[in-house]
Amino acid sequence: MAESKYEKYVIRKPAVIERVGDEYIDKIPETDVIPVWSDVDTGPRVIFSNDFIKGATTKVEYGFLTGEKIVGNGEDFNPHKHDYEEIFLFLGTDPEDTGKLGAEVEFWLGEGDDLEKVVITTSSAVYVPAGLAHFPQIWKNVKRPVMTMVIMPTTGERNLQMIPMEERLKKTLSGS
Repeated sequence: MAESKYEKYVIRKPAVIERVGDEYIDKIPETDVIPVWSDVDTGPRVIFSNDFIKGATTKVEYGFLTGEKIVGNGEDFNPHKHDYEEIFLFLGTDPEDTGKLGAEVEFWLGEGDDLEKVVITTSSAVYVPAGLAHFPQIWKNVKRPVMTMVIMPTTGERNLQMIPMEERLKKTLSGS
C-alpha cells in the first residue's frame, strides 16, 4: 500500500524535549514501553510542534502524573510568563467517571499582590493569557494517574520570560 500523501501531518512518536545549549534533543528512549503507574511522572511529551511539522505555530505537550510533586520549584519551570497564551488541561483517568481528577492540584497564577492559588480537583482546563505569570503546580493526594496537556496555540518563537519566585510563594511551598 502506498504511503498517504497526508502522512506528513501525522506524528506517531512523541518527544521529551530537553534544551542542551542552543539545541533541543529528544529524551524518550527508543522503546514502546511507557510505564502507566510509577512514582515518577512522564514529564512533558511533545506530541505536536513546529519541530514535527514545519511552519506549525501550535505546540501540544502531554504527560501523566502519578504521585505528589511540585512542578515549578526550580527542578522544572519556575514561575514565569510568555508572550503567547497557554491552555493547561488536567484529565482524570477513571473510566467510570472521567470528571474525577483523582488528585488535588494547586495552580498558582499572577504575581505580586495579584498572586493567587487555584485549586483543581476535577477534570479541568486553565487558560493562561499571554503575559500572565503562572506556576508552580503543587500536586497532592494523587490517587490515580492524571493526564495533563498543555496547548500553546500560537507559540511563534516561544519567547519565555522568567520571573523570580516571590517570598510569599516560597513560604507557601516550605509550609511556614
